[in-house]
Amino acid sequence: MLKKTVAALAAICVAGFGGWWLGRSGFGLEPAEAPQAALQRRRAPLETKLAKGEATAEEQLQLLKLRLALGDQNGAISLLEPLSDQRPEQWKLRLMLADLRRQQKDQGGAEREIRQVLNVQPLQVEAWQQLTQLQLNQGKGSKVEAQLNKAAVAAKGKPEELTLGLLLADLQQRRQQKQSAENTYRNLINRYPEDPRPLLALALQKQVAGQGEAAVALLREARQLMPEKSQLVLDQVAAGWSMKNLQKAAQGPTGNTLRAGAAGLSN
Repeated sequence: MLKKTVAALAAICVAGFGGWWLGRSGFGLEPAEAPQAALQRRRAPLETKLAKGEATAEEQLQLLKLRLALGDQNGAISLLEPLSDQRPEQWKLRLMLADLRRQQKDQGGAEREIRQVLNVQPLQVEAWQQLTQLQLNQGKGSKVEAQLNKAAVAAKGKPEELTLGLLLADLQQRRQQKQSAENTYRNLINRYPEDPRPLLALALQKQVAGQGEAAVALLREARQLMPEKSQLVLDQVAAGWSMKNLQKAAQGPTGNTLRAGAAGLSN
């Protein structure tokens, strides 16, 4: 049940807060099930044009998608390197390159690509997401938290403030800094009283921590800020959490006392 409710809340929270990557950033591949032979046939003439220096920008992007669809990561990297240099304004190309380097265990190369994006756009949320995950995986959580906190401060009053703040709080949670995460969420709730996302994120933190009543109360607050369709989802989540909280209470000391009392009355 908790996994389902986490997924439901995450689907709401990430609206405007995250996710990217191939297909998620306008580079979606046509049917992933496309036969390999058909993909190879489409690829061959584009490879020929590229080798002759005749491939247009659009054809290079098509070839990039095909190389990725065929699992040719090295080929995708070799194409992304010049493309990202030629089109610095298309930062998603460089973040795609960073992710491919990460997949190939080139952590230093991945960080270098991300830093290039941040050097031009220091508040770029997707770049911070990738850098946070990369450095956390390398045991550099404290370092990246300090950097992200600095970026969040620089973002105050700007469109990126909320999303960077949510990312910072998520990082603090993952580093087991529960009180710091809660403080960050509550600061965002105060600064963005009309946005339900900080409330939802804090509600999820409370529920995971076993503070069910506080979690449900936060859900109810968030519900008032959401469209009707999302309210129905929250109602289902709140109902599930309330039931889970009742079950926990029944299994705890209070429940044991009540059962003992009931047993005494029946004797």
